[in-house]
Amino acid sequence: MWQNTTQMDVKTFFRELKRRNVYKVAAAYAVIAWLLIEAASILLSGHEERTSAVRALIAILAFGFVLALYISWAFEATPEGMKRTENVPHNAVLPAWRRTKFALFIIIVQLLATDLLAFDLLWSRNKRSSPPRTGTLHLPVK
Repeated sequence: MWQNTTQMDVKTFFRELKRRNVYKVAAAYAVIAWLLIEAASILLSGHEERTSAVRALIAILAFGFVLALYISWAFEATPEGMKRTENVPHNAVLPAWRRTKFALFIIIVQLLATDLLAFDLLWSRNKRSSPPRTGTLHLPVK
């Protein structure tokens, strides 16, 4: 499984994580997974199976997180496509996100989070203000 069996110290390991963009993949995945969990929690708030559905989503996203970290460690995105890290020279110039593109990504995720919060606040306010529906007509008493 591990082709390179040379001794690696902690500084070299973290430098390699940064070079392979594992940090960026972990941060992006964590933020998107959090948004998906929050959206599922809000959208399923009125259903009885909400907790089991959210738990299943968390389990799937946790497995996907480990898989995404492995893929970001084992493969490099090159202009020719995905290649194994061992097949890419260390001095190769790889495409990277520009700061403006990364900032735009963060702004979009922040706007989605703000929209979810606003939806949750409005949804909970509407649920509290509306009378319960029991199938009978309640008329105000004069």
